[in-house]
Order: sequence, then C-alpha cells, then structure tokens
Amino acid sequence: MKTHSPIAFTGPPLLLLALVAGCDGTDPAAATQPSLAGAISVRNGRELNGRELNGRELNGRELNGRNLNGVALAGIRLGGVALDGAWLEGSAIQGADADGDELAPSQLVGAALTGFVDDGTTLALRIDGVRKSPPPDRDVYLYAVSYRTNAGRRPLCGVDAHGRPVEAIALGGRWDYREGVAGGGAHIDDPQVITFACQGYTLAKCVELGYKPWIELRHCRRGGPCRTVSLAGHHQACTRLLRADYCGDGSSFTVDGTLINLYDGVHIQRDTEAWHLEAEWREDGACCLSGERLAGAAVPLCGFSIARSGCGLPAHFASGTLLMSEYR
Repeated sequence: MKTHSPIAFTGPPLLLLALVAGCDGTDPAAATQPSLAGAISVRNGRELNGRELNGRELNGRELNGRNLNGVALAGIRLGGVALDGAWLEGSAIQGADADGDELAPSQLVGAALTGFVDDGTTLALRIDGVRKSPPPDRDVYLYAVSYRTNAGRRPLCGVDAHGRPVEAIALGGRWDYREGVAGGGAHIDDPQVITFACQGYTLAKCVELGYKPWIELRHCRRGGPCRTVSLAGHHQACTRLLRADYCGDGSSFTVDGTLINLYDGVHIQRDTEAWHLEAEWREDGACCLSGERLAGAAVPLCGFSIARSGCGLPAHFASGTLLMSEYR
C-alpha cells in the first residue's frame, strides 16, 4: 500500500504544527485496514471537480443568482388536488393520493411543488419528467423540473449544450450555501424538505461517484467487529473534497475542471493514481492537509492547524477519515 511523505505546499509554505499521522492523532500502527462485506460498484477514482456546491442558477438572471433552499414535501398537488402525503425513499419522491393509494415516482409527472428561495420568497415548481439512471445506478432517479416565468416555463437546472433540460437528483434535507462562516456548506437534516441536486454540480456528482446518502453498508474491519455505515457522511465529505472546502466553512479553494483523484476506505472509489496526497476528509472539511491542488493558491485560514506529517496513511480510514484526495 502507498504511504505519503509531507509535500511542499504550492502556495505560501505552511508550518507543520504537529507530527501526528491521523486526523484524530491516533497511532496508525494500532489501526487495522477496513474491508467491505458485499459487492460495491467500483468506478474510476478520477473526477473533474467544480467549485459549485450545487447548481445555483434557476436558468437565467431573473432571480439574480438566488439559491433554492429546499423544496417542500408537504402540499404537493397533482392535477390540482393535494396529495394525502409525500415522502422521499432513496432518491425517489413518492406520494399517496386522496384515497391513500401509493403513487409510483413516474405517476408524479405534472406534480406542483413549492420551493423556498433564500431571499424569503417561494417558487412554484413542476415535475416534468422522471426516469431511472442507467446501470449501475438504477436506484438513482432523475427529475426534469421547471418553474414559471413571464416568458414561459424554464428548466430549474438550466439546459445542456444541446438545449435539453439538465436533470436533478432529489436528496433529503437542504444545504447551507453560505461561504466563509461556521456552518457554510453543511447539510441540514430536515425531513420536511428535499433538495433538487442539479447534474454537473457537486451534490449530484458525489451521488454519481457512488456516495449515495440513503445507502447503508455493512462494514467490517479485518479481524474486528462489523458495523453499519451510512454513506451520508461520505457524501457530505465528498462535497467538501470536490470544492476544496478545507476549513469546512463553505469556502472553495479550487477551480472548475481541476483534475483530482479521490478514494475511500470502503472500496467505492479506489486509489487509481500515484499522485501527490492532498488531504484527508471528513464531513466537516479536511482533517489532515499535506498539499494544495492549485499552484499559487491562497492558503486557507485553517491550513496551519490541519497541516500534518504522515497524512494519507491507509490506516487512517479506521480512525475517522472518510475520503482522501490527491492532485497531479
């Protein structure tokens, strides 16, 4: 297995404040390498990252770049009639009609929903299409969603290079889109709302990388006990990693299109490259930093406190680290 020595930062040099190897200061020799019970679909670990936490545009500048901070599950109407209830099962929006009969996701095409904009206003949304992703992600539902403007309906996530509406993945809860403040970039548990994560942006990318927040794995340490692991933590750590949100405050230190390698300890993403170790990641940002992915980048405010010698040892997956990243 690979180990990594400290790497010089490409921005202003960071002082190595501690010579501890793991994010929590544990002795890596005392940890065992985790293994995964059960087959997991493996993808290539390379990923073109993006600065955006999610697609911010509501297609155009009519809303002046405001964010959609959640969509209500309550009050969904189909054919002008309110559903008896609605809920999110995995990535599928499901509901019950006035007679209490359960509706399949595809039966919600045409349903009207209410979104909450971060300026305090609401936005009327409509589900225009529902389909399953191709294998191996058949449990991921893709939604075409639109909203009304004076010029007609517009796709919530914009259009692609061919003029087709960009689809979205429905995720539970909402995210804090602020930057540079405590709580920025954090997932907020809220069973009453969902987030439409637009494809091409970080929230959806992390799902497509295999970190589906609704999945629970049976995770076993070699020679040790097994436990159930929710991938919700891996998904949130992935959002920090792709955006280089080192300090876990919503601030991004990357540039769109930067090529990185990422991997984990449960074998969803494997280490495919012999690149420079950048950082170890948890839900609240980087817990161990060895080098920056961008030449000449500004040093994050937390950089001095999280610089570590020995960052990147595989044994750290057994002591709190969820993901690791490398740069070329």
